[in-house]
Amino acid sequence: MTFEPVQSYTRVRLSDVVSDQIKALIAKGELSPGQRLPAERDLSVQLNVSRASLREALVRLEADRYIVSEGRGGFVVADITNEFVSNPLAELIMQRPSASVDVLELRMGMEGLATELATQRATRHDKDKIRDAFETLRAHTLKIERAQLAAYDARFHLAIAAATHNFAIIHVMNGLHGLVRESMHKSHGLFDYDRDVELHLLEQHEHIFDRVMSGDAGGARKAAEEHLIYVQTLYERHAATHGELTRDQLAGIARGARAVAMRSGGEPH
Repeated sequence: MTFEPVQSYTRVRLSDVVSDQIKALIAKGELSPGQRLPAERDLSVQLNVSRASLREALVRLEADRYIVSEGRGGFVVADITNEFVSNPLAELIMQRPSASVDVLELRMGMEGLATELATQRATRHDKDKIRDAFETLRAHTLKIERAQLAAYDARFHLAIAAATHNFAIIHVMNGLHGLVRESMHKSHGLFDYDRDVELHLLEQHEHIFDRVMSGDAGGARKAAEEHLIYVQTLYERHAATHGELTRDQLAGIARGARAVAMRSGGEPH
Protein backbone atom coordinates (compact mmCIF):
# COMPACT_ATOMS: atom_id res chain seq x y z
CA MET A 1 0.00 0.00 0.00
CA THR A 2 1.48 3.36 -1.09
CA PHE A 3 0.40 6.86 -0.22
CA GLU A 4 0.67 9.31 -3.12
CA PRO A 5 2.25 12.76 -2.64
CA VAL A 6 -0.46 15.41 -2.60
CA GLN A 7 -0.27 18.28 -5.07
CA SER A 8 -1.02 21.83 -3.91
CA TYR A 9 -4.38 23.20 -5.02
CA THR A 10 -5.49 26.80 -4.76
CA ARG A 11 -9.20 26.08 -4.28
CA VAL A 12 -9.13 22.75 -2.48
CA ARG A 13 -8.06 22.23 1.12
CA LEU A 14 -5.12 19.84 1.39
CA SER A 15 -6.79 18.11 4.32
CA ASP A 16 -9.73 17.24 2.05
CA VAL A 17 -7.40 15.73 -0.55
CA VAL A 18 -5.61 13.72 2.14
CA SER A 19 -8.81 12.39 3.70
CA ASP A 20 -10.21 11.48 0.27
CA GLN A 21 -7.05 9.52 -0.56
CA ILE A 22 -7.20 7.57 2.69
CA LYS A 23 -10.91 6.85 2.20
CA ALA A 24 -10.15 5.54 -1.30
CA LEU A 25 -7.43 3.23 0.03
CA ILE A 26 -9.88 1.87 2.61
CA ALA A 27 -12.58 1.39 -0.04
CA LYS A 28 -10.19 -0.56 -2.29
CA GLY A 29 -9.07 -2.78 0.57
CA GLU A 30 -5.49 -1.51 0.45
CA LEU A 31 -5.97 -0.33 4.02
CA SER A 32 -7.65 -3.10 5.99
CA PRO A 33 -9.68 -2.93 9.22
CA GLY A 34 -7.30 -2.96 12.17
CA GLN A 35 -4.30 -1.86 10.09
CA ARG A 36 -2.21 0.88 11.71
CA LEU A 37 -1.51 4.06 9.77
CA PRO A 38 2.12 5.21 9.58
CA ALA A 39 3.32 7.59 12.27
CA GLU A 40 2.19 11.17 11.72
CA ARG A 41 5.68 12.39 10.84
CA ASP A 42 6.24 9.62 8.27
CA LEU A 43 2.77 9.96 6.78
CA SER A 44 3.11 13.73 6.31
CA VAL A 45 6.37 13.13 4.39
CA GLN A 46 4.79 10.44 2.18
CA LEU A 47 1.83 12.67 1.41
CA ASN A 48 3.96 15.81 1.02
CA VAL A 49 1.74 17.87 3.32
CA SER A 50 2.28 19.71 6.56
CA ARG A 51 1.56 17.93 9.80
CA ALA A 52 -1.16 20.52 10.47
CA SER A 53 -3.00 19.59 7.25
CA LEU A 54 -2.53 15.89 7.98
CA ARG A 55 -3.80 16.29 11.53
CA GLU A 56 -6.91 18.08 10.26
CA ALA A 57 -7.58 15.21 7.84
CA LEU A 58 -7.09 12.59 10.55
CA VAL A 59 -9.47 14.40 12.90
CA ARG A 60 -12.14 14.43 10.19
CA LEU A 61 -11.58 10.76 9.35
CA GLU A 62 -11.89 9.85 13.02
CA ALA A 63 -15.09 11.89 13.35
CA ASP A 64 -16.50 10.07 10.32
CA ARG A 65 -15.44 6.73 11.90
CA TYR A 66 -13.05 5.68 9.15
CA ILE A 67 -10.21 5.45 11.67
CA VAL A 68 -9.95 5.15 15.45
CA SER A 69 -7.24 6.44 17.76
CA GLU A 70 -5.02 3.87 19.42
CA GLY A 71 -2.12 4.57 21.75
CA ARG A 72 -0.36 7.91 21.83
CA GLY A 73 -1.26 9.68 18.63
CA GLY A 74 -1.64 6.52 16.57
CA PHE A 75 -4.57 5.55 14.37
CA VAL A 76 -5.88 2.26 12.99
CA VAL A 77 -8.42 1.67 10.25
CA ALA A 78 -11.91 1.10 11.65
CA ASP A 79 -14.17 -1.74 10.56
CA ILE A 80 -16.76 0.49 8.93
CA THR A 81 -18.98 -2.51 8.13
CA ASN A 82 -19.83 -3.35 11.73
CA GLU A 83 -22.55 -0.73 11.93
CA PHE A 84 -23.99 -1.46 8.48
CA VAL A 85 -23.69 -5.25 8.28
CA SER A 86 -23.04 -6.86 11.66
CA ASN A 87 -25.37 -4.80 13.84
CA PRO A 88 -28.58 -5.22 11.78
CA LEU A 89 -27.93 -8.95 11.38
CA ALA A 90 -27.14 -9.33 15.07
CA GLU A 91 -30.44 -7.65 15.93
CA LEU A 92 -32.26 -9.93 13.47
CA ILE A 93 -30.75 -13.04 15.06
CA MET A 94 -31.72 -11.84 18.55
CA GLN A 95 -35.32 -11.45 17.38
CA ARG A 96 -35.35 -14.62 15.28
CA PRO A 97 -32.66 -17.15 16.32
CA SER A 98 -33.28 -19.37 13.28
CA ALA A 99 -31.88 -16.55 11.12
CA SER A 100 -28.39 -17.67 12.17
CA VAL A 101 -28.84 -20.49 9.65
CA ASP A 102 -29.41 -17.87 6.95
CA VAL A 103 -26.22 -16.05 7.94
CA LEU A 104 -24.22 -19.26 7.62
CA GLU A 105 -25.65 -19.89 4.16
CA LEU A 106 -24.83 -16.33 3.14
CA ARG A 107 -21.28 -16.72 4.38
CA MET A 108 -20.86 -19.93 2.38
CA GLY A 109 -21.90 -18.24 -0.84
CA MET A 110 -19.75 -15.19 -0.19
CA GLU A 111 -16.64 -17.18 0.81
CA GLY A 112 -16.78 -19.34 -2.29
CA LEU A 113 -17.17 -16.37 -4.62
CA ALA A 114 -14.52 -14.32 -2.82
CA THR A 115 -11.97 -17.13 -2.94
CA GLU A 116 -12.53 -17.71 -6.65
CA LEU A 117 -12.24 -14.00 -7.51
CA ALA A 118 -9.21 -13.53 -5.27
CA THR A 119 -7.41 -16.35 -7.05
CA GLN A 120 -8.04 -14.64 -10.38
CA ARG A 121 -7.20 -11.10 -9.25
CA ALA A 122 -4.59 -11.31 -6.48
CA THR A 123 -1.49 -9.17 -6.95
CA ARG A 124 1.92 -10.09 -5.58
CA HIS A 125 1.23 -7.82 -2.61
CA ASP A 126 -2.12 -9.54 -2.02
CA LYS A 127 -0.45 -12.95 -2.09
CA ASP A 128 2.17 -11.79 0.40
CA LYS A 129 -0.60 -10.74 2.80
CA ILE A 130 -2.46 -14.03 2.31
CA ARG A 131 0.76 -15.99 2.89
CA ASP A 132 1.53 -14.00 6.04
CA ALA A 133 -1.99 -14.58 7.39
CA PHE A 134 -1.83 -18.31 6.66
CA GLU A 135 1.62 -18.78 8.17
CA THR A 136 0.53 -16.95 11.33
CA LEU A 137 -2.57 -19.14 11.59
CA ARG A 138 -0.51 -22.29 11.05
CA ALA A 139 2.12 -21.28 13.62
CA HIS A 140 -0.46 -20.61 16.33
CA THR A 141 -2.34 -23.81 15.53
CA LEU A 142 0.80 -25.96 15.74
CA LYS A 143 1.87 -24.25 18.98
CA ILE A 144 -1.61 -24.96 20.40
CA GLU A 145 -2.11 -21.26 21.17
CA ARG A 146 -5.90 -21.16 21.08
CA ALA A 147 -6.60 -17.72 22.54
CA GLN A 148 -6.42 -15.90 19.20
CA LEU A 149 -7.11 -18.71 16.74
CA ALA A 150 -10.52 -17.31 15.82
CA ALA A 151 -8.98 -13.94 15.01
CA TYR A 152 -6.17 -15.49 12.95
CA ASP A 153 -8.70 -17.69 11.13
CA ALA A 154 -10.74 -14.59 10.23
CA ARG A 155 -7.60 -12.70 9.22
CA PHE A 156 -6.76 -15.41 6.68
CA HIS A 157 -10.21 -15.37 5.09
CA LEU A 158 -10.32 -11.56 5.08
CA ALA A 159 -6.91 -11.35 3.40
CA ILE A 160 -8.41 -13.46 0.63
CA ALA A 161 -11.49 -11.21 0.49
CA ALA A 162 -9.25 -8.13 0.17
CA ALA A 163 -7.57 -9.72 -2.86
CA THR A 164 -10.89 -9.63 -4.76
CA HIS A 165 -10.54 -5.83 -5.05
CA ASN A 166 -14.34 -5.77 -4.87
CA PHE A 167 -15.48 -3.08 -2.43
CA ALA A 168 -18.84 -4.72 -1.68
CA ILE A 169 -17.37 -8.18 -1.05
CA ILE A 170 -14.58 -6.82 1.16
CA HIS A 171 -16.91 -4.91 3.43
CA VAL A 172 -19.71 -7.47 3.60
CA MET A 173 -17.16 -10.17 4.41
CA ASN A 174 -15.68 -8.05 7.19
CA GLY A 175 -19.13 -7.56 8.68
CA LEU A 176 -20.05 -11.23 8.38
CA HIS A 177 -16.82 -12.41 9.98
CA GLY A 178 -17.26 -10.01 12.88
CA LEU A 179 -20.78 -11.29 13.48
CA VAL A 180 -19.94 -14.98 13.05
CA ARG A 181 -16.86 -14.72 15.27
CA GLU A 182 -18.81 -13.00 18.06
CA SER A 183 -21.67 -15.49 17.78
CA MET A 184 -19.33 -18.47 17.94
CA HIS A 185 -17.49 -17.17 20.98
CA LYS A 186 -20.54 -16.14 22.99
CA SER A 187 -23.17 -18.68 22.02
CA HIS A 188 -21.60 -21.91 20.91
CA GLY A 189 -18.00 -22.08 22.07
CA LEU A 190 -17.33 -23.29 18.56
CA PHE A 191 -13.62 -22.51 18.73
CA ASP A 192 -13.06 -24.82 21.71
CA TYR A 193 -12.11 -27.55 19.25
CA ASP A 194 -10.33 -30.75 20.13
CA ARG A 195 -6.89 -31.28 18.63
CA ASP A 196 -8.05 -33.46 15.74
CA VAL A 197 -10.55 -30.82 14.65
CA GLU A 198 -7.95 -28.04 14.88
CA LEU A 199 -5.52 -29.98 12.71
CA HIS A 200 -8.23 -30.83 10.19
CA LEU A 201 -9.18 -27.17 9.93
CA LEU A 202 -5.53 -26.28 9.40
CA GLU A 203 -5.33 -28.88 6.62
CA GLN A 204 -8.38 -27.32 4.96
CA HIS A 205 -6.93 -23.82 5.25
CA GLU A 206 -3.70 -25.08 3.70
CA HIS A 207 -5.67 -26.57 0.81
CA ILE A 208 -7.37 -23.22 0.20
CA PHE A 209 -4.01 -21.43 0.45
CA ASP A 210 -2.32 -23.77 -2.03
CA ARG A 211 -5.11 -23.43 -4.59
CA VAL A 212 -5.12 -19.62 -4.35
CA MET A 213 -1.34 -19.41 -4.68
CA SER A 214 -1.27 -21.78 -7.65
CA GLY A 215 -3.95 -19.81 -9.51
CA ASP A 216 -6.51 -22.63 -9.49
CA ALA A 217 -9.67 -20.53 -9.17
CA GLY A 218 -12.14 -23.41 -9.44
CA GLY A 219 -10.17 -25.55 -7.01
CA ALA A 220 -9.87 -22.64 -4.58
CA ARG A 221 -13.62 -22.08 -4.59
CA LYS A 222 -14.31 -25.76 -4.06
CA ALA A 223 -11.79 -25.93 -1.21
CA ALA A 224 -13.40 -22.92 0.49
CA GLU A 225 -16.89 -24.40 0.15
CA GLU A 226 -15.79 -27.81 1.47
CA HIS A 227 -14.15 -26.04 4.41
CA LEU A 228 -17.40 -24.27 5.23
CA ILE A 229 -19.39 -27.47 4.89
CA TYR A 230 -17.17 -28.90 7.61
CA VAL A 231 -17.64 -25.78 9.74
CA GLN A 232 -21.38 -26.21 9.20
CA THR A 233 -21.19 -29.73 10.64
CA LEU A 234 -19.42 -28.37 13.73
CA TYR A 235 -22.13 -25.75 14.10
CA GLU A 236 -24.82 -28.42 13.73
CA ARG A 237 -23.20 -30.57 16.39
CA HIS A 238 -23.05 -27.76 18.93
CA ALA A 239 -26.45 -26.38 18.06
CA ALA A 240 -28.01 -29.83 18.47
CA THR A 241 -26.26 -30.26 21.82
CA HIS A 242 -27.66 -26.95 23.02
CA GLY A 243 -31.12 -27.64 21.58
CA GLU A 244 -31.01 -24.47 19.50
CA LEU A 245 -32.30 -25.88 16.21
CA THR A 246 -34.80 -28.56 15.30
CA ARG A 247 -33.76 -31.70 13.44
CA ASP A 248 -35.55 -30.40 10.34
CA GLN A 249 -33.58 -27.15 10.50
CA LEU A 250 -30.30 -29.02 10.88
CA ALA A 251 -31.19 -31.24 7.93
CA GLY A 252 -31.91 -28.09 5.94
CA ILE A 253 -28.43 -26.75 6.70
CA ALA A 254 -26.88 -29.98 5.48
CA ARG A 255 -28.96 -29.99 2.28
CA GLY A 256 -27.99 -26.39 1.55
CA ALA A 257 -24.31 -27.14 2.09
CA ARG A 258 -24.40 -30.14 -0.22
CA ALA A 259 -26.26 -28.18 -2.89
CA VAL A 260 -23.52 -25.55 -2.90
CA ALA A 261 -20.87 -28.27 -3.20
CA MET A 262 -22.70 -29.91 -6.11
CA ARG A 263 -22.94 -26.58 -7.96
CA SER A 264 -19.17 -26.18 -7.60
CA GLY A 265 -18.55 -29.49 -9.30
CA GLY A 266 -18.58 -32.39 -6.88
CA GLU A 267 -19.66 -34.07 -3.67
CA PRO A 268 -18.16 -32.78 -0.42
CA HIS A 269 -15.45 -34.93 1.13
